Amino acid sequence: MPGEKFRTELIALIRLLDEPDEQVYATIRSRILALGTEALPLLEEAENDILDSTETRRIREIINTIRLNNVSKNLKEWSEQRSHDLLEAWIIISGFYSPEDNAEKLKASVNKIYRDIWVEMNNELTALEKIRVINHVFYNVYQFDALQEKTPSMASYLLGNVLRLQKGNPLSMALLYLIIVQRLNMPVFGVNLPKHLILSYMEGNKLPKPISTYRQKDILFYLNPFNKGAVFRKSEVELFIRQLKIKEEESFFLPCENKVVIRRLLQELLLLHTKKRNIHMADTLRQLLNALGR
Repeated sequence: MPGEKFRTELIALIRLLDEPDEQVYATIRSRILALGTEALPLLEEAENDILDSTETRRIREIINTIRLNNVSKNLKEWSEQRSHDLLEAWIIISGFYSPEDNAEKLKASVNKIYRDIWVEMNNELTALEKIRVINHVFYNVYQFDALQEKTPSMASYLLGNVLRLQKGNPLSMALLYLIIVQRLNMPVFGVNLPKHLILSYMEGNKLPKPISTYRQKDILFYLNPFNKGAVFRKSEVELFIRQLKIKEEESFFLPCENKVVIRRLLQELLLLHTKKRNIHMADTLRQLLNALGR
């Protein structure tokens, strides 16, 4: 918790936000930004109390900048880790759009789904039998379902909304499903197919094998979490690509790193904001993509 000295300084800086001189204001803004996320509660309180439009606009801009800087830093740190835990990255990104969602509560909700599936598992089950167990709990017990949207919405990409509504778009449904199966230590990975992120179930019992070592012959089957976890073969992926009338690429069939899945999440959000001509948010997504790195 910030001390009294911190609070006193921040209150004094907030009172100066009506400064007409832009150069002086820039100095005040820089000092507030340097205080980081601990400044957010007082800034949000001031945002609700101050009636002046100029001060309110400046406070909102400072709040968004602090959040963006924090998310960028966290994504960069996540990118540099070896584990690339999907849930952690999704919470970081969702938290930028819905800071009211508590990260620990989101983790607890996901962990409950995982535990309810884990108790139904045993080592004697075949790969297909394990998927049937997961699909039963995920789609029948928890009643997760495909969200049919005429136009994509930002809300359908956010973890908190997916858990509350028990519905998601093709990417968010695949992302939640993938988090569960990887937590079960199953050899399942994303496949970066255009229009739909699908999953591939690989030969072998354990997850920790470098993705670059997998080949087409290692894939037992594919999964579509947006369609009740339906199982299908390579021929159906080929048919889908032909229907899209795009050139077939090897990456459309092979598993990808978790980092690629998170990059796709950011890219889809970027496209969404670009189509809506939200230039500020599009620039924000580009900054987050840069923080994620290659």
